[in-house]
Amino acid sequence: MDDSTSRKRQRTETPEFQRRVSAASLSAIMNPDPEAAFQPSPSPVPSQNQATGTQYDNYNSNSNNYNTNRPQSPQRLEQNVFGVRPAEDIVRVVADFLYTHLKDRTNIEIEGKLGRIIDKASGQRIALPVVSETALSDDKATRFESNMTVQQHAAFNRLLNQRVDETRRSDFRGSRIVYKHTREIDHFYKIEGTRVRVTTEKETGRVIAVITKTKIADLNIYSPRTKLDIRITINEEKTLSMPDTESVKPILERHKDRLSYKQDLWSFDLTQVVSPEQERVPANPYALGPPKTTPAVTTHELEVEVVQPETWLAERAKVAANKPNSFHEITHIFLGNLRALAKRAI
Repeated sequence: MDDSTSRKRQRTETPEFQRRVSAASLSAIMNPDPEAAFQPSPSPVPSQNQATGTQYDNYNSNSNNYNTNRPQSPQRLEQNVFGVRPAEDIVRVVADFLYTHLKDRTNIEIEGKLGRIIDKASGQRIALPVVSETALSDDKATRFESNMTVQQHAAFNRLLNQRVDETRRSDFRGSRIVYKHTREIDHFYKIEGTRVRVTTEKETGRVIAVITKTKIADLNIYSPRTKLDIRITINEEKTLSMPDTESVKPILERHKDRLSYKQDLWSFDLTQVVSPEQERVPANPYALGPPKTTPAVTTHELEVEVVQPETWLAERAKVAANKPNSFHEITHIFLGNLRALAKRAI
């Protein structure tokens, strides 16, 4: 290949960071890997001494020669003086949170939830003096309400159905979304001091799962520019055999009508949860008077669950071993999905 052909090819080729678009995001528009390092350009931008008007020579580090005749094209500006694109701070916070709490875990559940961070004192959504997403380091004075309005729920239903249709088109080149509708009932029992959840199909009564869940950690992210905030949770799940529930009354019952939209590592679960009125277990079994009851409650939830957590764990192991990995990129896409959904909340 002669020099003129080589120069022409360099001018027409699209840079690698402009070609990379992730198909793993539900929003289908993701930034490149924020940790990606870019090749230094052969000729840095000329600088100007404002006091003297003297222009410093361009320095080409590859040839060790000075060059004053090649102005820098805007398309080839360095990311910064160090030549590496800095990571988004909020992504780094989430990545550090996950890296710390996934250590030595196996049967884990990782979820991102949309809802509102509520001030316990006022009962209202918090209002911090910030204008961008902020991770809370102390959540003792707040609680996360994993709920939304019926109108918001219906809007997300339409939006996700639209994405299913779009990914089914013959000209679509990304990852397709698989839709599933399930109706299940959760019964919670207190057995030998352990809270056990038994999940059954609503129509057939078939037992789907028997588990106990232990909370590992959670991270709340306040999002003042959207109507919903974000919570990321890590739980450890243990599968159990079916307990004898004939002589034990459930302490809680939940009816779940769920629409799941699966794409790559993620399941976008849009769920209406109905907890029917239930009789409270009295603290004093000999107390007089009618039993107290808990009123029926209906909530509308949207969660992004990691359906293949072992993939994330494998990437974390590579980080610990100082090997090339995609841990930060997976975190970036996971959080990107939650942010994209939050920004579309009506």
